[in-house]
Amino acid sequence: MMNSSIAENIRKHGWQYQSVFDENEELPSFAYSIGFEESYSHPEIMIFGLSKDVMHSLLSNLATDIKSGVVFQPNEKVKEVLNGNFEVMFKRMKTEFQSEYAGTAKDYYQKPFEVLVMLWPDKNNVLPCEQGCQLTVQAEAVKVV
Repeated sequence: MMNSSIAENIRKHGWQYQSVFDENEELPSFAYSIGFEESYSHPEIMIFGLSKDVMHSLLSNLATDIKSGVVFQPNEKVKEVLNGNFEVMFKRMKTEFQSEYAGTAKDYYQKPFEVLVMLWPDKNNVLPCEQGCQLTVQAEAVKVV
């Protein structure tokens, strides 16, 4: 039944927003797309550690970019995603983490697919995969890429 609502959202909007949170609030929330691969032949995108509204807005903006032909490549810094001069980087999620972190997408696709994790910078524009980053809220994101 859940797959039919996902399929309906993908048919209507091109993708579905999937939010995941820890009920005990011990781990940061994260969110990801389902449908970028099916609708736009682009890997799904996952974001960790921001509010649900901000993650939804970012994924929605990324969907618009992807729909217009933008392709986000792994391991390249991208400036146009966040306000100001801040850069993000997309890193490929290791396949062994897909069941745990993107299980709904895995259940939906029933075949191999890719997930890019969007890493965002600290106030000094240092990414969590770089030395000197002052953010720990994305430690889980760094673990899965």
